Amino acid sequence: MADAQHSPLLPPLRDLRAELAALAASSAVLVLLVSRKDCPYCLEVRRNYLAPLLREGDPRLVLRELESDTVEQLIDAAGQQQPIAEVLRQLHVSFFPTVLFLGSAGRTLAAPLPGLDQAGFYGAYLEGRLQQAQAAALASPKETK
Repeated sequence: MADAQHSPLLPPLRDLRAELAALAASSAVLVLLVSRKDCPYCLEVRRNYLAPLLREGDPRLVLRELESDTVEQLIDAAGQQQPIAEVLRQLHVSFFPTVLFLGSAGRTLAAPLPGLDQAGFYGAYLEGRLQQAQAAALASPKETK
């Protein structure tokens, strides 16, 4: 049953540079869940908050998940193959779950959202970050590399 509970609901991140490059011609935001396989809070964020956004299909949001304990190496924003620990350091992630809001070239568009609020405000926090990130993406000139 643990495998059924863990079923991936978000497309996995394997190449950060490619994902960011795809944003360059649009005002889309990369919403990246950084998680761990054994993290019940990660499962809750994935299932209850981010998977519904994916199903809505908003073209302004690109949702991906980086399951940090099942990936050994990843292509970082600079296009270099890196150990996952180095990519987490570059992204300033040390807590799981953490949701990042990135624009083209890897620019942070809203403050990261670490953890899960058990008081019931997580949805409001997430919505606020999404609105901030989308406004920042619209306001910034298209970045090219």
